[in-house]
Amino acid sequence: MRWDALFEDLQSQWSTLQDRVRESEIAERTRLDHLGVTLAGRLRASTGRRVRVLQDDGETIDGILGFTGADWTCLRSGTLDVIVVASWCRSWEGLHRAAVPTPSALSDRLTLASALRGLSRDRAVVTLSLATGPGSTAVRGRIERVGRDFLDVTPVHPGELRPDRAGVATTVPMTACVRISSLGR
Repeated sequence: MRWDALFEDLQSQWSTLQDRVRESEIAERTRLDHLGVTLAGRLRASTGRRVRVLQDDGETIDGILGFTGADWTCLRSGTLDVIVVASWCRSWEGLHRAAVPTPSALSDRLTLASALRGLSRDRAVVTLSLATGPGSTAVRGRIERVGRDFLDVTPVHPGELRPDRAGVATTVPMTACVRISSLGR
C-alpha cells in the first residue's frame, strides 16, 4: 500500500509538471505571436471603432476609424474626414486588441500620396496641418498637384469654394503634413 501511495504521488507531481510546461509553452507562443503584430494591423482590425489619436503637435482627434493605408489612416470626426499621417501619431486610444495580420494588397499600396491624389481629383477643399516645431500651421486650399514627395496647394479663403485666382500655390513637402482634413461626403 505504501508503494501505491508513492506512485500516486509521483504521478501527481509528473502531471503538475507537465501542466506547468504546457502553460509556459502557451505563454511563450503568445509572446512570439505578439512580436508579429503591427500598429497598422491593429488599426485595420479597429476599422469602424471610435478612437482617439494624439499627434506630435499636441492635437487630439476623436473619430471613427476608417481605411488604413500604408502610412496613413482616415478618421471620420464630426463632419470632417481627417487623414492622419502615421509617423506623426504619438498614441492611440480605443484600438481593438486583435490585429489583421497581413495587409491587403490595396492597403499596402495606397500611400499618403495616393490619398492626396484622390483629394486632388475630387477638387476637395482641404486644410493641411503642417509640423512647425511645437504646434502646427494650417494651409487651406485645393490640392492642385501631387508629386512624389510634395504637393501644391492653391489657397481657398474661408467661406469660399473656389481657389483665389491671384493666389500663389504653396508647395508643401509631404513629410511636413501632420494631418489633412476635408468636409466628408
